[in-house]
Amino acid sequence: MIAGLILGLYFTFFGYTARKLLILISSLFSGGLVSLAISVAIQDFPGVLALLSDGYTGAELFALFLGPAGSMALLINVVSFGAGSLILFFLARSSGALTRPLLGIFAPISAALLVLGTLRLFLPLSASLVFAAGAWVLILIVSLFSFDLFLAVESAIIAAMALSLLVTRFWYLSSWVFYTLWALLALLGIFNQRSMIRSKEAGDE
Repeated sequence: MIAGLILGLYFTFFGYTARKLLILISSLFSGGLVSLAISVAIQDFPGVLALLSDGYTGAELFALFLGPAGSMALLINVVSFGAGSLILFFLARSSGALTRPLLGIFAPISAALLVLGTLRLFLPLSASLVFAAGAWVLILIVSLFSFDLFLAVESAIIAAMALSLLVTRFWYLSSWVFYTLWALLALLGIFNQRSMIRSKEAGDE
């Protein structure tokens, strides 16, 4: 719990200071999550729609990734995640010119998938879709203008969501507390990291 709080606060407010680590995590996670989502959807698209429509528990979501007993679904999903992670990681590292466009495409999608999949555990589908779409649009727009700010926004949004989930689930707080805490932490984190980026840019001039 304490370690989770410390990590959540760090990446919410100071994630930009670990720029290289963020690029590493973003490239590995973005490629892997998008590939995994595609793999699961291809194998059992009706099952994915049913879970999203009816809601699910963590165990049911995990069972979707495992697939039916005796099938190759688990192996296919693991290979898909690993291949997607490594391909995007090595493409981004092979050429600095590719890092920004690749992460600018995959990171907003993976962030939206993460937000949707996490929030649907305890929120209605409509609310989960709205938050996921909001995260996708915000991260995509920012990535078009500033790569450093894009990393900061992505870090603040995802870390703030994880931190808010940790706090509200641990103390069994109402959903409105989660919404409020997530919005407040994400905004404060974005503004704090934005000021850090501006200060660094001013010092470089």
